[in-house]
Amino acid sequence: MKITFPRIGDSHIYGRLFFHEIGIDIVIPAPNSTEGLERGSAKAPEDICLPFKIMIDNLLSAWEQGADTVVMPATMGPCRLGEYGELLAVVLRKQGCDYRWILLDALSAVGSKELLHRLGQVVEGSPCRKRQILSALSGTYSIIKNFEKLEAEVRMLSPYDCRRGASKSILRNCRRGLEKASDISNALEIIRESRRELKELDRDKERDPLRLLVTGEIYTQIDAFGNHHVEEILMDLGVSFEKSISIGWWIRNTILNPFGGMLSEAKKNPLMPHRIGGYAKETVNEALRWKKEGFDGIVQMFPVGCMPEIVAKSVFDGLAKDEGLPVLTIVFDEMGGEAGYLTRIEAFVDMLYRKREMNDVLSGNRCGVCKH
Repeated sequence: MKITFPRIGDSHIYGRLFFHEIGIDIVIPAPNSTEGLERGSAKAPEDICLPFKIMIDNLLSAWEQGADTVVMPATMGPCRLGEYGELLAVVLRKQGCDYRWILLDALSAVGSKELLHRLGQVVEGSPCRKRQILSALSGTYSIIKNFEKLEAEVRMLSPYDCRRGASKSILRNCRRGLEKASDISNALEIIRESRRELKELDRDKERDPLRLLVTGEIYTQIDAFGNHHVEEILMDLGVSFEKSISIGWWIRNTILNPFGGMLSEAKKNPLMPHRIGGYAKETVNEALRWKKEGFDGIVQMFPVGCMPEIVAKSVFDGLAKDEGLPVLTIVFDEMGGEAGYLTRIEAFVDMLYRKREMNDVLSGNRCGVCKH
């Protein structure tokens, strides 16, 4: 058995460290690229969304390197991600790739017995004992939690750097270090050292950057290629931002949460009282945070044709009209160039600064000189 998985965000880092720790051979797909997207688009069904096209190329690339088993996440509800495994299998078989598939569905969709069975299939080729496998799982999850904590700190703190780009550079170097880490212990030490470096940076606490919420479809939130490096763009523009959905978030709400992610239903949201598939409910929940926590605006991202996020966008459109919610919706497809997205984000950020300046002038807090 030679395992592979779609290359989504930093999944290749976590997957390599975990499977290396338990002695299972894996194949990491080639990095996502424009050329790979073009190949995936040529093989994919017409009108399918961007993540599917990228995954097609990921798995073609892995098959060419000798992989024979795919482990991938799934979801439920009226979102095509729930059908990706079956549809990917059909498309790839036509290309001569006869993979074995292990789909990690939500616990609430398949039940604890079936989910444990599938997780057992993932590690069945390991020579390690159960205790060693559980230790490797725990260590890998610690890497995910701690690295995502570093990411969150960089997103919030980078606008305050006295030396522009210092926080972003620490994050980039940490990621490169993790890609080369020898084992889980080494990876955790790399993260600890990066957090120490981040803590020691000189910051200008007098600055007053914009605060944004970044939300939307899970793939385009997690994968830098899939969102044209939006996070780096925001950092370069001096914006402080937060996002709630990540690989660690998915693990907590799909694998670890005994309610299979349904616990969030307890958070009542009159704007979207029911789940409609994908993560549209989580997207709309950010509108409540915008009002309650005083963020300056929201950036929503999703690929063309993502039905749940299209519905969420309609909610945002209503809030923009009725309550003045500043929202920038970015829809990604294989035809878009990064320069076009950069221009739209720059215009949105400039508009928010001018709006803040106008509000401050009207309230008498400032003299009318834009500070950004």
